[in-house]
This record gives sequence, structure tokens and C-alpha cells, in this order.
Amino acid sequence: MFPLFLAGSAFLGAVTQPEPDLYNHTLRGERILAKEVVTRGRWGTPMLPDGKGGYSLIAPINQQFIELSLMQPPKPTAMTVFRPASTLVVELPQ
Repeated sequence: MFPLFLAGSAFLGAVTQPEPDLYNHTLRGERILAKEVVTRGRWGTPMLPDGKGGYSLIAPINQQFIELSLMQPPKPTAMTVFRPASTLVVELPQ
């Protein structure tokens, strides 16, 4: 009976549960998915984009602003990066 119990518990240990959706609450009391929180305040309070290029503690949830704020820039390509010359020599007429 004991070896059967060990085999059964080993099988149950391999089963994984799906991750639950975690929610945060804004200062206005609205629920928002934790993965959609763009940034946090000093004390971990969710801050949402306010549509003016900034983030606000009391901004209403606007899905379009969130999607724009969570957009990642593209990876660099194989092109050479332009860097200006480190030194510039200027000859003045005499």
C-alpha cells in the first residue's frame, strides 16, 4: 500500500495548474489586470498612462493608452549605427 501511495503522489506532483489572473486596483477603485499595469508609484500603486505622454495615479483605464505604453521597440538591425566623429577640427581663416 505504501509504494502505491508514493507513486500516486509523484503523479499528482507533475500536474500543473494554470496561472490565475492577478488584478490590481487603481485609486479610483477600478480593477485592472496586473500584466496591464504600466508603471508603479513609489509605494507600488498602479500608475496608468494619462494620454498626455505621462502617467497618473488617478487616470481612468483606457485600453488604447495601455496598449501604446506596453509596446516594445523593435530589436536593432544589422545596419551600422551612425555615430558622429568624436573630435571635430575647425580651422579658422587667418
